[in-house]
Amino acid sequence: MPNESPDLLTPSEVAARLRVSRTWLYDAAKDGRIPSIRLCGGEGPLRFVPEDIDEWIAEARARWTPGYRARPGSPSVLAQAVVGRRRRA
Repeated sequence: MPNESPDLLTPSEVAARLRVSRTWLYDAAKDGRIPSIRLCGGEGPLRFVPEDIDEWIAEARARWTPGYRARPGSPSVLAQAVVGRRRRA
């Protein structure tokens, strides 16, 4: 039915499901790293559509590569590059 609203998840529910802190979740939502919506505009309560979270998890699993430790540009990758330069010098 078109007038039915979807069941929305609260930040606490999503944080518990993902086993992350609410702080991480709010930051990820703000940065667009996890799909979310704000009710009543930009200052409204943060909510999550369950299907969007399920799809986000599935996409993250599909991108995961065994043995891959860090994203390019992350501190561990940069540290490895610095160590490599020092060895060559």
